[in-house]
Amino acid sequence: MRKMEENARIRGFAYEFQQLKETWNRIMESNRISNEEIDNAGKKLKEKEYKELWNQLYLLGVRLPNTMNENVPIGNEPKVIRTFGIKRETDAVMAEQLIQNWHGIRYPLDASGNRSYTLIGGFAELEQNLLSFAYKTVLNSGFVPISVPDIVRRSTTEACGVEQRENQHAIQYILSDEQNLCLSGTAEMGIAELVRGKIFDEADLPLRLVAQSRCFRPEISASVLEHKLYRVHEFTKVEMFVICKEEESDRELENLLEIQSRIFQQLGFYCRVLDMPSDELGPPASRKFDIEAWMPGRKMFGEVSSASNCTDFQSRRLGLRYRRAEDGTLVYPHTCNGTAIASSRALITLVETHQYSEQFKKSHRIQLKIPEVLKTSRRASPIKLKDNLLFHYNC
Repeated sequence: MRKMEENARIRGFAYEFQQLKETWNRIMESNRISNEEIDNAGKKLKEKEYKELWNQLYLLGVRLPNTMNENVPIGNEPKVIRTFGIKRETDAVMAEQLIQNWHGIRYPLDASGNRSYTLIGGFAELEQNLLSFAYKTVLNSGFVPISVPDIVRRSTTEACGVEQRENQHAIQYILSDEQNLCLSGTAEMGIAELVRGKIFDEADLPLRLVAQSRCFRPEISASVLEHKLYRVHEFTKVEMFVICKEEESDRELENLLEIQSRIFQQLGFYCRVLDMPSDELGPPASRKFDIEAWMPGRKMFGEVSSASNCTDFQSRRLGLRYRRAEDGTLVYPHTCNGTAIASSRALITLVETHQYSEQFKKSHRIQLKIPEVLKTSRRASPIKLKDNLLFHYNC
């Protein structure tokens, strides 16, 4: 109990744990009252209240965060464990400005609201090439492809650890209160819905899955550097999800991180890998690594990927189990998840990293060098509303 309380305190759930503790004490107090002390009229009422207390205890318990890995940094400062790539030190123009100068983006605010965007022509294809490259890289690493719905039950997102807390801005789009549905913030939710309540054989594990989906998030930010494409309400993401045995999850987390690093190395990004601290884990994660890429147009590092080991936090809430080959015992597996690529921030990093200036007649124009892994046999022609020499797309 003390370890649970300390874990909750460190992770910012002291209030929730105190509520759970008080409910438990009420249950214990109720057990001390003998049936002789209760008249017949009050006996049924006591039984009803007793059942409600246990239900309340369960609801409070599932909202507590996962137990942290012993190596997690305590506090709010992540630990940089390594960097890779070559950092661009020269100035660069912000990605959105270049894309707009080339007439490759529109912001349909009237139709779709704030933080919406439309990519046009070559940049729409470039986005798709980024996604396809990451998807194929993950497939070649032994993952099984699946396609999942973008509409999921709120009970599933809650089982995955997406829990709306008091005084917190909305963290998911609720589609219908009556049907208890919401728009998925990541394919992890759709995959979780697929495996919910399933029993696997031990021989089936580890099960490595990959899905590409649209992601919907009501995120907010007042930062100028996080406007336009950086923090949007809708984007496309390639997500990796692993179901494995307890003794395999640390290794599977490292495997996810290796795949992510390989993708960004081949794209020519300069990145740092962060061991995330207790304040930044999120309820389901026992340990989490983030990858931040240097965005020279913004002159900042921005998160482009993360990978988490959720141990048995999600599997218990999903009723997901596997049968041990040795004795047939049903056991809760561990789950890990990681982002292979998120379209909008990967596009920002690519455009700001690989742009260069070239003399053209009597002026300079900015060009974009596309990494070899993204070049295809054909490219969509740009849709130009007028001639503009500031930007040139160079394959």
